[in-house]
Amino acid sequence: MLSRCANSECCRPFLRLRDGKLFLIETDRLSKPGITGPPFVRARKQQRLVEHYWLCDECATRYTLTYSSEQGVILSPLRRPAVTEPAADVRSGVA
Repeated sequence: MLSRCANSECCRPFLRLRDGKLFLIETDRLSKPGITGPPFVRARKQQRLVEHYWLCDECATRYTLTYSSEQGVILSPLRRPAVTEPAADVRSGVA
C-alpha cells in the first residue's frame, strides 16, 4: 500500500520518506502449533504480521490510521486538543 496515500480520497503518490507520515501497523498474529506456557511467552513466540501504510503531508495533519480486527485499517480523524484561556499573570498582580 506504499504506492500512494492511504486515504482513498487522496491520489498523491508515495515518492520520499521525508514527505508525509509512515505507519507500521501490526494487523495480526499467527499462532504456531505446539507453543505452550504463560500468555506473555506465547505472545513473544507468535509471528507478527506488520503492514506499511503512508499518509501524505496534507492528510497526516488531519488523519491517523488505526486497526481493528473487525474492519481492518481505518482512516480516523485526529483529535484536536481543547483550546484553553491563557492563565492570568500572577507575578504582576493582574487577574
